[in-house]
Amino acid sequence: MKHFIRFFVSLLVAMIWYHLGGGMEVAIFFFLALWAILSLNPIKFQNPRLREEYIEKLKRAKERKRELEEARLAEKKRLKDDGMDKEEKMRLDFENLKKKTLY
Repeated sequence: MKHFIRFFVSLLVAMIWYHLGGGMEVAIFFFLALWAILSLNPIKFQNPRLREEYIEKLKRAKERKRELEEARLAEKKRLKDDGMDKEEKMRLDFENLKKKTLY
């Protein structure tokens, strides 16, 4: 709704300019310039406390993400080490079984 009001206010100013004797090109320029200016959002005041809280929240999220990644890598390494131990145990069991069947 706001955009339509801004559009029509800009159009109204351009039409008034054209009827007052300005040229078509100038009226079109006024329309586009005024519509662009009205469409811009003003800079809003940022509360320093809220900004600091947001920055801290981002830092905590980044730290948590890093910790989760470290835990995932440690778990992956542990599983890899366990897998090697399991594989080695299976190999030894196979060799022992092979020796028993030969005798």
